[in-house]
Amino acid sequence: MSVYSWDEVGKYQNDVARIIKNSYRLNRISHAYIFEGPNGTKKTSTAFLYAKSLLCTNSDAFNPCNECHNCRRVENRTHPNLFYVKPKGKVIKKEQIKDLIREFSKASIEKGPRIYIIEEAEKLNLTSANTLLKTMEEPGQDIYQILITENYNSLLKTIISRAEILHFKPIDRNLIKEHLVKQGIAANIANSISEYTVDMGSAIKFAEDFKMINIIKLVTEIHNSFLVKNLSPILLFKESSQDVFQDQEITDFFLMLMIFYQKDILNYQLRHLDSICFEEEIETIKKLADKIAQKHIEQNITNMLGLKARLKYNINNKLAFDKMLACLERGYKYATYCSGNTV
Repeated sequence: MSVYSWDEVGKYQNDVARIIKNSYRLNRISHAYIFEGPNGTKKTSTAFLYAKSLLCTNSDAFNPCNECHNCRRVENRTHPNLFYVKPKGKVIKKEQIKDLIREFSKASIEKGPRIYIIEEAEKLNLTSANTLLKTMEEPGQDIYQILITENYNSLLKTIISRAEILHFKPIDRNLIKEHLVKQGIAANIANSISEYTVDMGSAIKFAEDFKMINIIKLVTEIHNSFLVKNLSPILLFKESSQDVFQDQEITDFFLMLMIFYQKDILNYQLRHLDSICFEEEIETIKKLADKIAQKHIEQNITNMLGLKARLKYNINNKLAFDKMLACLERGYKYATYCSGNTV
């Protein structure tokens, strides 16, 4: 998702926006940056905003106009002075960097600064990194470089020493929820998704995926079934288990939402009402909180976290999830509890 001004960047990455705006104001814009931080923290969109700011013909205080010919070409990644490199397969190969250097050795088609952006820079192998290093030692006038990475410590120390590092922090969950709600996503769905991921791109993808929405509904239906004597959560789950197990990401999403709901019940008992994820389920949460002791909720959460850790191994997922639901049902309906590590 694009960003169109440094004030907008500041909403998500205040320190980054402040540093770049101050650098511009003091005429100290760096020729080489490393944008470092977790996935989904707007590193790439900020890199293209930086390119747009440099190339815009109508920029105001380093904010691009987003309307001129140059801005539109940067947005579409077609500007001849903009170069974008990302891994081909598992690594960024030496040939890719040599091609980049070859382009920079030619006379520019258009006047103005030239910018290259390297995505997933941690995937530079030793030869490609050393080849890139030569361009960073003597970049030339009006050449700007941005390396994007989730782990800058994996880069060559000599590369790190030649660039200014900007650290991108995980995006505040409330901002993700706010954005989803503005896009017309129901508050309960937006809250669940923002609790699960701080990656804005993934949050938007989940909110638009009916399979993920159905998983949220399934989690609430299962917890409501704990209050109905003749309604089995295991049968409810069985009807949707094919959807839950079709993809590892969906399986993890389901289990984490189940854990979030248990945490909501615990938070209700502790009167931490501001920390509740499933806000629209507050009446069900209240009734479930009255049925179980705090230590048993804590044991449920511990067991479920243990199950999450085992998902990466070759276990019988269906059997494990059935056991989990059976333990929860016995606790909420019949006040009989599973011992530790039963799930």
